[in-house]
Amino acid sequence: METNATGNQSTQLVYTAAIINLTIGISVFLINLLVCIIISTNSTLRQPFNHLILNLSFSDLLVSIAVIINGILDYFSVTRFMSYTAASIICKLGTSCAVISLPGACLTLLVMSIERYLAIASIHLRKIKLETIRKIIFMIWLMATVSAIIPIIYTQLDPYYPNECFVSRIDNFTLMVISIIGFSITCIISVVIMLVMYCILIYKLCHNMALIHPSKSPIIITSKREQNMRRSILPVLFLSIFSSISSIPYILINYYIVVNQYYTPNFRSPFIHQNVTLWSIFATLFILTPIINPLLYNLASSKFREVIYALICCQNQVENGSSNPTKSIRLVAVKSSITNLQSMAEHSHNLPH
Repeated sequence: METNATGNQSTQLVYTAAIINLTIGISVFLINLLVCIIISTNSTLRQPFNHLILNLSFSDLLVSIAVIINGILDYFSVTRFMSYTAASIICKLGTSCAVISLPGACLTLLVMSIERYLAIASIHLRKIKLETIRKIIFMIWLMATVSAIIPIIYTQLDPYYPNECFVSRIDNFTLMVISIIGFSITCIISVVIMLVMYCILIYKLCHNMALIHPSKSPIIITSKREQNMRRSILPVLFLSIFSSISSIPYILINYYIVVNQYYTPNFRSPFIHQNVTLWSIFATLFILTPIINPLLYNLASSKFREVIYALICCQNQVENGSSNPTKSIRLVAVKSSITNLQSMAEHSHNLPH
């Protein structure tokens, strides 16, 4: 009886986890898809920094797909609604999204820090060209994909309940070392360089502000563009730190397990059971990243914020059945000018010659 009760409770927990993962994954997917559509289709947002935000949002899309797939596999564990072969393919797809998204996000954050440094701290304000950013984005995803090949190859679905999807033991020492080096370069070193860049940038900003005489107007000393960029530094810095801190621990603990599995093949399950709280916290933080990031984009980019506000205002006007107020004002002004001109013409015509 106790065994049946325990089994039913375990099944209920897995089923609940499936519902939660599917709900969160689909919601996050739709939010980040909306961000991608807004940036891609709006001409005012076609700027280098907004393209980097688009790239970061795309990496969050991959995370949301991985969460959805995790929910599907949880549901498969309970219902067996598809074959094990199909579930194994989906498992590899989910791992691919997860292990590619993090290097892509970290490299994007690194490029963001460099772009902000060149835009603000450089003596000559030079914007990185849009074409250059597109080439950099292509290189980012190429590096992210290459660094994820080995973990993807060794990903497997546990044939026994609850059918967990994980990176199995990498039995080749050289491949394991290559995988760790690739992860270190694309994630750890990228984040370290990013933090150093922001530290230098903040130091230069503080140093420049200290040199400005308090009686002088900041509008004369700095342009509006410089002021806007300086105001956006803190949101961008918070976005970068949050994204890296919330994502990297989960991948780090997985690589820690991979390394130990090389020496102890059955290391994974006992380790997770002993550190279930830590594992749960890191997994939750990893899922929170694509949820919080779209809110931070609103703070990091003034152009993005303006477009969102414009969309909300237009939606409110449509719901209220009102037309464009600016257009109405312009029409009234034009009609008024025409009326005045006609009156003046009639008046001059009536004057005695």
